[in-house]
Formats: sequence, structure tokens, C-alpha cells
Amino acid sequence: MKHLDIDFVRQQFPVFQTQLGQKVGFFDNAGGSYVAGAVIDRLTDFYTNYKVQPYGANPISNRAGEAMDEGRRTMAALLNVSADLVTLGASSTQCFNTLAHACAPLVQPGTEVIVSEQDHESNIGGWERLCRQQGATLNLWKVDPASGELALDDLEKLLSDKTVIVAVTHSSNIIGTINPIKEIAEKVHHFNARLVVDGVSYAPHCWPNLDDLGADAYVFSTYKTYGTHQGVMVVKEYFLNELAPQCHFFNEPYPNKRLDSAGPDHASIAALAGIGDYFATLYQHHFGSEDIPLHLKARAVSKLMNQHENQLCEHLLEGLGGLPARIYGRNSTAQREANVALSAPEVSSRVLADGLAGYDIAAKNGHFYAYRLLQAMGIEDMSDGVLRISLSHYNTMEEMERCLAGLRELIKA
Repeated sequence: MKHLDIDFVRQQFPVFQTQLGQKVGFFDNAGGSYVAGAVIDRLTDFYTNYKVQPYGANPISNRAGEAMDEGRRTMAALLNVSADLVTLGASSTQCFNTLAHACAPLVQPGTEVIVSEQDHESNIGGWERLCRQQGATLNLWKVDPASGELALDDLEKLLSDKTVIVAVTHSSNIIGTINPIKEIAEKVHHFNARLVVDGVSYAPHCWPNLDDLGADAYVFSTYKTYGTHQGVMVVKEYFLNELAPQCHFFNEPYPNKRLDSAGPDHASIAALAGIGDYFATLYQHHFGSEDIPLHLKARAVSKLMNQHENQLCEHLLEGLGGLPARIYGRNSTAQREANVALSAPEVSSRVLADGLAGYDIAAKNGHFYAYRLLQAMGIEDMSDGVLRISLSHYNTMEEMERCLAGLRELIKA
């Protein structure tokens, strides 16, 4: 079995050539990953050579438009979908809000929307506001307070012929559990409802295979997958045709503009092509120059990334096992991502986060926008919240050892 060449990976990120990048173990990846050099190169090229209004006849404007189109096509190729179905927004939160507004024709009095208590607020708040505005009913798919897990039996009790939208996260940004989206989709589609999936926490750890999931809409953030600050939303064509356009009226004939509620960030979109460059570079290094579609390269490389992250995560979970601390989520990497939240009864989460900085480990504390999940699991002080240690494939075992050494001292103190 091939293993991720961590030295080669880190060579692809300019931050690791800096003094701080070499010194600090960055474990706040769920808040935003480091940016790959290929993305930075594309961004710099755009700002240097053609940062003008795109799609004009002159060669500078024309090249700007071509670069933006390449960024969109690359994201579509990475996900194996038509570029017409890819909406690019300022963030995933904006994408979800726009999608909720667009669902107004479906969400009417007498209909019901289901949201999971496990979700990031971005995939709850917009649906809550829409239901209040439209006179529809919002149903909460509650978690088990002890584990934070969602039970499919509970979803089945909520589903009915009145259900039109179900919103759920692919994996939790607190407990790390990976939810069975394909099985959820089958249950949702039995009632002819639409499934909206938040892939923000999942995509950095395992590149999503939209061919298999069955989601009607899938959203994630490219600034958490080594790119610029964008939200990517893929909406299936039949679902898109049911929605109210959120764009300028003259853009309605163009599917990829129909849910574009804000002017696009030209350079950031163009730079997304660098994510494709990064996956292609890692694929060639690990597997050779085989000519296969980009989405297959991304999936193959992502397996190596995930394998490396899970080794680090397993070591973290084992190291935490003997400490007086509560781990939120499963105590192994089975069906969970490399994202671990914890709290200690005798030490505040803020003290833990601040204390780790003394070990040159970057981590944060708080509710991380999963306010309702932490509330359900008994957290009372949301400003303190939990300590979250979120990994990426460029993290090293040496960094993990430093992190554990710091936690042992801080929690035992």
C-alpha cells in the first residue's frame, strides 16, 4: 500500500518555507487550511497580469475571463459534475442562505423542513428563517446528548409527505462523525423531498464522491481545501429548476449564475484551478503520469491523505485516553474524521488553547458555530466551548507528539 510522502506534500505549501510555518504545528485546519503554492501562483498571476473586468474583447480582459472559466471547470472536473451546476459564492454560509431563499417556492404553509441538531449553524439558520417567513414548520432532528450522534430511526419518525427539505452535515465539525449520506438520501427521496448536505467539515479529510452520495445539493469551502476563500455549491439540475433564481434577471438563462446572489471574486475563482494542479501534482508523484480524469486523481490522492490523517488522529485519541478529559465523539477513527474536540473539567478550554501556544501548537476553543450541538451535549459556557484539534494531511507526527505533551501538562496541572 502506498503512503503519503509528507516531505513532498509540505514542499507544495510555501508556508512551510517560512520561520513560523516551520515552528508552529497548525491544528486549526477546520477553521481554514494552509493554501497550496499552486493556488497562490494562480492568484498572483491573476493580480499581476489581468486584474481587470473579465470577458472583454481586449486580450487582458479576455485572459481574465478564461482564467475564471478554468477555475470553475477545474472545480467541476474535481467533482465530476457539469460546470453549469457549480455555483461559486463568497462562502458556504452565503451559499446556504442563497439556497434557502431560492427554496421559497417549495417551502410553503403546510410543508415541513428538517434540520439536524448536529449541523453548523450555516445549514440551520437559513432554513429556520425561511420557515418563519413562509409559515412552514421546522423540525429538529435531535442528537443523542451523550454521543452527539444522529439516529436514522429518529429521522424516519420526522419524515412525512409534508417534508420538502432535509438539511444535514456530511460530518460534524465537533464530534467528527461521518454520517451515512447515501442511506439518508434514500429515506429522504422516498418522500420526494430534497437533501441538502453540508460537506464543509468532510471535504478536507476525504474528497467527496458526488456520483455516489445521492445529495440534491452539496456545499463545501475551498479555503478549507487548500484554496482561496470561496464556497462551492453543486445543485442537481432537477432541483435547480424548482428554485427561484437569486441572480440578475438577465442571468437566469445561465444555470451556474442562477444562484449567484453576489458579484463573483474574479481572482479567487481563477485561483481555484490551483487546487486541481495540487491534486494532479500529488497524483503524479505517488502514482505516476497515468492519464485519468481529474476527479479520479483527487479521490486516489485523498485516500492517502485520509490514511495519514487517521494515523495521527488515532495517536491523538490514544494519548488522550488516560487524561481526565471528555472527548466529544468516537474514541477511534472508525467512521470519523481527523477532527477532535475535547474539554477538561478542571481546566477551561481557553486555557488549553492558550497553553498549547506555548508548545508551538495552534488550536482554538469555542463553539465553532455548532452552537446547538454543544448546547445539546451539555456545554453551558459557549464562549469557552471546547478545545478543537483539527488535522490536515500536511501535519506531522512530531507536531502531534508536541501537542500531546502540552495537553498532558495542561490537563494534569
